[in-house]
Parts: sequence; structure tokens; C-alpha cells
Amino acid sequence: MIGIGLLVSSLVTGCAGPGERIDLKISAPVADKTAAAISSATVAIQPFEDERTDRLHLGTRYHLWGGESRFGFPSGTLGEATAQVFADYLKGKGWNATVVHGNEAAGSDITLTGRIVGLHVDATSGIGQTTLNAKSRMVVQVKNHADGSQVHETLSSAGTNQVFWFDPEDAQELLNDLYSKNFEKFVADTTLDGKILKLR
Repeated sequence: MIGIGLLVSSLVTGCAGPGERIDLKISAPVADKTAAAISSATVAIQPFEDERTDRLHLGTRYHLWGGESRFGFPSGTLGEATAQVFADYLKGKGWNATVVHGNEAAGSDITLTGRIVGLHVDATSGIGQTTLNAKSRMVVQVKNHADGSQVHETLSSAGTNQVFWFDPEDAQELLNDLYSKNFEKFVADTTLDGKILKLR
């Protein structure tokens, strides 16, 4: 009976105990590139500025029997990781995008800079279920070097999920879904006209 009780307890509380750090990997899967999106314009993406109040964590997991664990990322900064994921996403869409630092953007056709205004994932465990909620808000600024024009785009998304047995992959999947939604909106709202990126 004791063994069964411990098993049930582990099922409803998940695998990470209170006070532990749970690392989440950031990525943004992309569908197959389309011929219409492929462009020769070079796009330089600089690391995003992280304007969140808590820059060390991505959110909190609230355990069933009390206590909290914090979500974080394995290494580096969120601003650097966001820029890299953005570049990977755009490359998957056929864009010639790379992450640059400082003056490395000088030779590009287009420079993208961004600000992470808000990003968090929260997981609250109850009896037989864990509810996850996540929100993301970032601002992307485009500078076209050919004519000096600029474009500003605010990208916001939210998501929720409910699972029986919490697994860190649940939070990671929800977080990455927000990134995909934001970047998908950016691609949908803009168009490459030669060496210039503009709003549709």
C-alpha cells in the first residue's frame, strides 16, 4: 500500500521536486520553405534586449504539495537565444538570415533588432492534472540599409495546456509554440521586395 501511495504521489506531482531548476530549450520549428519566400537579401539579426523584470527565469512551476520550482534556460542569455532561434526560423523559410554582433551588421541589406518585453511559462499542479499557461510579447525593429526605411512590429502570443502528469517537455513545447506563433506572424505581416523588407 505504501508503494502504491508513493507511485500515485509521483504521478500527480511530476518528476521535478520543489526548489529545483528546470531548464527549457528554446526552438521554433518551421514548415518546409516556400519558393515565394526565398530571397537573396542578407538579413542580420542582433541579440534581443531582455527587458523582463526577472531575467534569470522563464517562469514557475507550483507543486501540488507546496513549494515552487523555476524554469530557466541551459546557458547564455535569452536575448542571444531568441536571436538565434529567429534566424533559424527565417532560414527555414528561405531567408538569408544570420545572427551578428555589433558592427558585423554593417555589410547586410537588412538589420533586425528586438526587445523581449515579456515571456513566462507557469505550471500549476493539482490532483490528477497540471495546468500550464504561457505568454510572450516582443518588439522587432527592421532597418533597411538600401533606403533607410524602418519597420516596427509588435508580436504577442499566449497559450495554455492541461496534462495529467507534468513533464518539463510540456512547458518547453508550450514555450516554443509561442515563439513559432510570433515568428509566423512576422513573416505573414512582412514581405521582401528585393533588398527591402516592408509591411504587407
